[in-house]
Amino acid sequence: MATVSVKRFRASTIIPFALAAATGGLVGCLAVEPTGPSEVPVGSVPDPTLLPVARGQAPNLVAYLALNLPSRPAGFSYTDPVTGVRVWKVTSSTVPTPNSGAGHDYSDGPNEVSLGWGPSNNTHTILIRGDGMAYYLVDFTRGRGFSNYRALPAAARPGMDLRFSFSSVAGQERIAYVINGGQLKRFNTATMRVENTGNFPLSTALDGWLQQDKNDEWFVGLADAQTAFAWNSQTNQLLTHSESWLNEPRLERDGRYIALTNGNSTFRLWDLATNTFGPIQSDRVNFWLGHNANLRGQWVTTDVNASAPFDLDRYYPSGGQIGKTRFLSNSAGAGVHHSGNWVQSDAELGGDLDRQWSFVSGIDNNAFTATTLWKQSIGLVRSDGSDARLLLHHYSINPVYFADPFGKPSPDGRVVIFNSNMNGSGRYDLFVAEMPLR
Repeated sequence: MATVSVKRFRASTIIPFALAAATGGLVGCLAVEPTGPSEVPVGSVPDPTLLPVARGQAPNLVAYLALNLPSRPAGFSYTDPVTGVRVWKVTSSTVPTPNSGAGHDYSDGPNEVSLGWGPSNNTHTILIRGDGMAYYLVDFTRGRGFSNYRALPAAARPGMDLRFSFSSVAGQERIAYVINGGQLKRFNTATMRVENTGNFPLSTALDGWLQQDKNDEWFVGLADAQTAFAWNSQTNQLLTHSESWLNEPRLERDGRYIALTNGNSTFRLWDLATNTFGPIQSDRVNFWLGHNANLRGQWVTTDVNASAPFDLDRYYPSGGQIGKTRFLSNSAGAGVHHSGNWVQSDAELGGDLDRQWSFVSGIDNNAFTATTLWKQSIGLVRSDGSDARLLLHHYSINPVYFADPFGKPSPDGRVVIFNSNMNGSGRYDLFVAEMPLR
């Protein structure tokens, strides 16, 4: 197992990593009341380089099964048997309310975890969707556990997936945006009330696929199955555009460009600054812009049309259309989803957007992934291919749609949520992992 540096952590953070290494991950505990500030990591900035380099590490199924996660209650935590990352079980068959499966919506698009808030910005609010239950919120504090499970009120229920998104703006950590009752509303998760300000609410035809830029300025989604909308919450400008082949509008997080896509091989660039469009680009062999990460100024995805171990491609605005660069000749396999919800600043990236980290979740561990960097796991990769890391193995085996792991970070990158059916247990639950901090 790769060695994880622990010199940047308090003792209480070092111990689980050390025990995981010694016992194969057989470290678990129930959520308990805080015992003091020693539980909080010293650092505040997520640092993927503290994770093991991705080298195709296999899941440690023996250690994982010994944890008996399907029988564990919500609030149970364990350390990943391979990476030592601390993981918490958010839901169960009775928490937050009786359900037949509980998790989260999807890998990219809206923010389903808030920015950190409270002391040391160490608490995050998480959106929970489930089978046979309403949408819920819960507050999660790193190193401590969960509190205040609560159902969304009728005036703020999304009704379906991809209609609820937490703010991306510091100082607005408790604010979220929701499509409800034919409006895009501003909702305060602290008061649990709709609190519209400025140009909110937007009242127009709204369907789903809600997403916004890093400044909560442009909001984008589907008005109907073949029509995208783009709304500037500061100027109140509303734009729409239809394509017969449209499946998803993908907003890059700097907020200027949308990749209108059919979910794979056909797409078109929409420049919101000028409300102009590039040519329709379509190639079933060389293009695959689907299941991608929406990053600042670019989109990252796996070329599932390639041969194993497949490839990672970066798509980006170029000359009025969408360009493509292959940046890594390896991947997590063809059964994969990417996420770009972690918004990284110019200062963090040294001004180079190709240094951005995005997340990748692959479900396969078979002959096609024999030489891939990630096997049945969630990892991170830089957009220039210079670094690839392993966060954890999710153990979601042959998942149905909502049991797909869909690894997704908070906008500050400090925590990552994912779904798992816990090695095909018959139900799936939501989990949250703590990113290492420096």
